[in-house]
Amino acid sequence: MVRSGRLSVRWLVGLVVLAAVYLLLQPVLVRSLGIDLPGLRDLTSLVTESSTTKRPAWQKADAPATGELDQILHSNSRQTYESPAGLRYTRGSQHGHRLKHLLAHAADQADRPGQHGVFDSAKPEEIVALVDEAYRQAQAGRDVREEREGERTIYAVDFGRRIGYIGGESGNRRNRPAARHLRLVIEGHNFVTAFPYRP
Repeated sequence: MVRSGRLSVRWLVGLVVLAAVYLLLQPVLVRSLGIDLPGLRDLTSLVTESSTTKRPAWQKADAPATGELDQILHSNSRQTYESPAGLRYTRGSQHGHRLKHLLAHAADQADRPGQHGVFDSAKPEEIVALVDEAYRQAQAGRDVREEREGERTIYAVDFGRRIGYIGGESGNRRNRPAARHLRLVIEGHNFVTAFPYRP
């Protein structure tokens, strides 16, 4: 065994075998336990991110830095961000992170089947601030309807003003009608989704 600061061949082979077993079992563990474990893409993106500029997990790699949102959100841990109202944005959804999922509602997807709620503002910090406003309004019980689905709480918040419009194929056929309501879904203090809608 060589002790000059290098790993022995046995240790190196052992680490490679453990990494291979983990990569094979990771999808099975995610499905069966419901635990969000990092996969190969996550690990390679971490290496890429650390070797280049540090970007928040919710931000696209080619997106410009948004200092305003970075000042609003407080990072509790790796890839977990907390808003001033106390909503936690974590990894999850088909976008990989809840903030990416939220910001997918900053632009219309005209060819998306059905409806797609779109915020009037495309600025991430304004969208997060609007969601915080809805969350505070829901906590105060003002102009809100509340439903429960298991662990999730669904708020239908009436802002009394336009906050966006209905896009997608259906909304575009109807000339993008204005939306004054926000649907906010949370689990405890964890953000799940939010988007403008018409009741």
